Amino acid sequence: MGDDSIVQKSAWRANMGVHGDPGEVHSSPVPILFSLGVTLTLAALLAWPFALFGIPLLLVSIKMWITEDVAMWKHREISDEKMGDVSWAMVWIIITEVIVFGGFFAFWFWAKWHTISWDGAISSATWPPSDVHHNMVLVIFNTCLLVSSGIVAHFALHAHDSGRLETSRRHLRITILFGTIFLLVQAYEYANAGFTWSSHPYGTAFYALTGLHGFHVLIGIISLIIVYNLHMKGHYSDGRRDSFQAIVWYWHFVDVVWLLLFSIVYLEVI
Repeated sequence: MGDDSIVQKSAWRANMGVHGDPGEVHSSPVPILFSLGVTLTLAALLAWPFALFGIPLLLVSIKMWITEDVAMWKHREISDEKMGDVSWAMVWIIITEVIVFGGFFAFWFWAKWHTISWDGAISSATWPPSDVHHNMVLVIFNTCLLVSSGIVAHFALHAHDSGRLETSRRHLRITILFGTIFLLVQAYEYANAGFTWSSHPYGTAFYALTGLHGFHVLIGIISLIIVYNLHMKGHYSDGRRDSFQAIVWYWHFVDVVWLLLFSIVYLEVI
């Protein structure tokens, strides 16, 4: 490292208040703001006005977090390892999400058992109820769309690794588009379902499970948009890929959960 680089890094460390390894420990209000935003957003489940403060604070803190982290990228060495810190973090996030979805699937099976197999169940009860008629053509289209988006996301990462950056960005745009269409189709399905979450236990379980998945699709789309914007600004042009890879893994997880949900909820294989 040349003398100019050392001077520049020292000046950056002084401005950021870095102590120890550059880029890892610095003075920032983001963790506190983010924690407060999460707390207020969760409190909105009990009293909705908290959302007016929690959600904006959460969004602002996430933007600050990403901005600060990206600013530190140039001061970190590029690792040749396929599994960086962000990828390992995503592994643990996916593990926790598996547990969350496991709880919701458990509720689905409990509600089904309580409706048709429980000793005190009404003998005429069916699962799904007679007023439920899913538009399977629409659901199959949406399934193909989401699975296709996962394949395209894989090609986006592969193109990036091969140095074809413009191709990678084009695949990212397609992935985002497919994910957005998926959510729009799901919203249309909800609007024309003919039943609500309060109609019966099936409705509660259906909207809880598909709604949770839809929320994860939304998070995935936002994450992909962030990756795309960073890609367009050249932040991945120097060979960095760890966060890119992590988000693609998350999108694959969303795909796998939907296939499981599609098989159990719509095809009723179990």
